[in-house]
Amino acid sequence: MRATIKMIAEKAGVSIGTVDRVLHDRPYVKEEVRTRILQVMEELDYHPNRMASALATSGTPRRLAVIQPEWKVYIGDAVGAGVTRFREEHRDYNVSVNVRTYPPEGEACLKILDEEVGNGAQAVALCASDSRETREKLAELADRHIPVVTFNSDIPTAPRLCYVGEDAHHAGRVAGEIAAKFLRPGDPLLLVYAGPAYAGHKARADGFLERLADLGFRREDCRIAATHDDYDETLRAVEAALAEDPDLAYIYMANFSVTACVEAIRRQGRTGRVRVLSHDNGPDIQRFLKEGLVDFTIGQDLAYQSYQALSVLFRALTEHKLPERDCFYSDSPILNAETL
Repeated sequence: MRATIKMIAEKAGVSIGTVDRVLHDRPYVKEEVRTRILQVMEELDYHPNRMASALATSGTPRRLAVIQPEWKVYIGDAVGAGVTRFREEHRDYNVSVNVRTYPPEGEACLKILDEEVGNGAQAVALCASDSRETREKLAELADRHIPVVTFNSDIPTAPRLCYVGEDAHHAGRVAGEIAAKFLRPGDPLLLVYAGPAYAGHKARADGFLERLADLGFRREDCRIAATHDDYDETLRAVEAALAEDPDLAYIYMANFSVTACVEAIRRQGRTGRVRVLSHDNGPDIQRFLKEGLVDFTIGQDLAYQSYQALSVLFRALTEHKLPERDCFYSDSPILNAETL
């Protein structure tokens, strides 16, 4: 692995900024510190990237934008870790990354997208719902030669460079395989997802139902609720399903509102009698797994998604390279209480 400025700073016991000053022969660095940094560079066989230096001094800044929903803290932190890694590894380049978030309701996403492009963004990593308006906007940006990479949720029919994220359809099929181990044909179950506009959640739902059908389960035995990732909607939908069907003993949560599902099960007095399969691996999910309130969850590498999306965009801008494939899938590990 090629040595980075961050690795040099850590080994030399200095800040990244101090290493940067030594690399560019700038003043205000003590001689003994400069000597120590140069020794570490030699030990790590660090060679400044000539292309990076050329870009940094070319006077042509590269401005990237990340546009994403207002996620829960742990999701935002994980995605942010990928952005941080990209920034650290590209400190030698004249590149900036602006992260913008939008509420899920309304057209705020497209408004922010217009703002970022209007402020000079040359490429965009975008997580957005698949809608006619979004597809039209991406077609407009393609005509203006502004590349877009979708991440976390794809817009496959839009002219984006590629998609980075979970193979949601496959993850849904995995969920169907797990559920089938605890069900018999004819058993009722509940599938809760955000809705058809969010491509990732729809693909999970489709994959789940597809795999169950492969294994001989009837679609009509699966109750489906689209709750738009809303806590109150999810709470009402799960409570209603449990109240109406005393035999319902399996719930697949293909959206984020697992806390609402657990609360609905508690209110209906069914704790310990209903199995729950979810996605992702935040603090709430980990706690539910340990307490036996969720049986399995299917994780995904969120930091990889933002990092890879920005890396593809940067290569497209600086090297005029198209990505080598249409989709870059992150890992989807199956987790339970014993594998945390």
